[in-house]
Amino acid sequence: MKHFLSVATAVTLGTIAVPANASVIINFGSTSSIGPGNNFQSELAAFGLTQLTSSGASLVLDQNSVITFDFLGSESGFSDSFHAGSVTGSENSTFENHFAAPIHLGSATFGPGTLAGLLSFASSGGSIANIGGDGFGIFLPANAVSGNPYSVFYIGFDDQITGADHDFDDFIVRATVSAAVPEPATWASMLLGFAAIGFWMRRKPRALLAQPT
Repeated sequence: MKHFLSVATAVTLGTIAVPANASVIINFGSTSSIGPGNNFQSELAAFGLTQLTSSGASLVLDQNSVITFDFLGSESGFSDSFHAGSVTGSENSTFENHFAAPIHLGSATFGPGTLAGLLSFASSGGSIANIGGDGFGIFLPANAVSGNPYSVFYIGFDDQITGADHDFDDFIVRATVSAAVPEPATWASMLLGFAAIGFWMRRKPRALLAQPT
């Protein structure tokens, strides 16, 4: 019985183990300052973001995660859009500033590993940008080190095909990473494990009656 309890407890605890805080690892080769050409330079600085990286950068999740996306701002002559799994967002005006009240675009679940090909920007009259491409910018704090984990990251789009100004203010998105909630089957296994433990704990061995001699 003790062996059964040990096994059942181990299985149950293994099932419901709370995952560590999820994060995205940002890898990059070099950074540059966010220049005055970015119309949201001061707003980004208020978040501690003064640097950016683009070509060759990567975003890698450390575990199954839910990423929530918020639209912060846009300055563009084109109609631009953002795509992340089942989440999409678009803007159709020349200037929008939502840093004070971000617009929720939605949440999507992603598996561990690179996000390359899963997050992208597009434009009605400009370029398409994917992670690691010239038009896909990642905003960073001044002390950023390649390979560091972040629970929140900020990305921006440069939608110009030619004569790109690399201001990355044509569509700015905030992404918040959190650990994915266990699937219903996992919760069912957890409940069954607890039920089994409770059942066996209630079965107390009966004391043997003394036999007459």
